[in-house]
Amino acid sequence: MGVYLYEKNELPDGFKYPEDYIEIMNMDIIPDIEPWSFICEFQESSSFWMMEVKTKYPNRELVPFAKVNYSDDIACFDGADISGDPKVYYIHAFASSGWEDRGYSDNFDEWLKIARLESARHKSELAENQE
Repeated sequence: MGVYLYEKNELPDGFKYPEDYIEIMNMDIIPDIEPWSFICEFQESSSFWMMEVKTKYPNRELVPFAKVNYSDDIACFDGADISGDPKVYYIHAFASSGWEDRGYSDNFDEWLKIARLESARHKSELAENQE
């Protein structure tokens, strides 16, 4: 499966994706972490969210990469971090500037662990409701 990663000119200067993120994006099948989904599966979605965060939050350097399916919450890398292991911010898109923060994870690995736990709980609840 092909994925869309932002072009260098779309990213903040010096930003590097975390290695574990790149590894996942290079998999034949991207992991199912519903209710989260990686926005990179479609260039249009990636471009939309990048433009949205740049427009709504011009004083921040955010690199969106995932979205919760039931809300406007998105996960964004801290684009100002050039270490290759940036924080992941939870952003409530469409909130007024200054009201968008919903917390953060220390890095992609921590975010992915949390997303997988949320996914397991979400899928369990769906299965219970279908019984």
